[in-house]
Amino acid sequence: MLVAGGALALAWLLGIPRWLGQLGALAAIAAYVLAVGAQPSVIRAGVSGALVSLAWLAARPADRWHFCLLGAFVLLAWNPYALLDPGFQLSFAAVAAIFVLVPRLLKTFEGYPLPDAFAGVIAVSTACGLATAPILWLQFHALPLLTVPANALAAPAVPPLLALAFAAALVGPVSQPGASAIAWLNGWFASYLAACARLVGGLPGAQVRSGRALLVLLCVTAVAGAYAWRRWLSSSPRT
Repeated sequence: MLVAGGALALAWLLGIPRWLGQLGALAAIAAYVLAVGAQPSVIRAGVSGALVSLAWLAARPADRWHFCLLGAFVLLAWNPYALLDPGFQLSFAAVAAIFVLVPRLLKTFEGYPLPDAFAGVIAVSTACGLATAPILWLQFHALPLLTVPANALAAPAVPPLLALAFAAALVGPVSQPGASAIAWLNGWFASYLAACARLVGGLPGAQVRSGRALLVLLCVTAVAGAYAWRRWLSSSPRT
């Protein structure tokens, strides 16, 4: 989104027609995928972003499920064994959770005094944590328990981190000292993210690694889920 949006914003600033800006966005997405590497999550995002630009150029409606599934098809057509890759499984499980669970969670949070941005972070983190938990346990035999507070702490630093990174990349060919100054500033945001990871990861009980602890967690989750379900049924209007 940031790569394509940056290309379109640059086209707008230069007075370039929108269709030419979309072609520039396609080129920027391709360059980004080549620079980062053909990892499953990168390919999925690249295919989705490219399809958004192509849909605009063809004046066709955009469908996020279609984009996501087509990204999976491209990956599996290129390498069917990607289906067994943890990156593939985690990436697509997280995206599906965002599509399915996040709107429902946001609707649940409507009655609570939470800022919209903070509620969005909690909803996305909760949805992705729930969807990826079985994969993490099967692949790595570990389950993080503090995903939501970790993401809530880290979220404020992510937008400026990415924006400054792209700014440094744009300024670099023109002014190396300017790019270095931007990168130095960005280092503070990166340090903050690393500090959040160390802080949350070092807390007692940050991860579940034993089968017994997992069983206890599942029992507690089942009891809490049953209680929440009963509360929801009792608070729902009867027809």
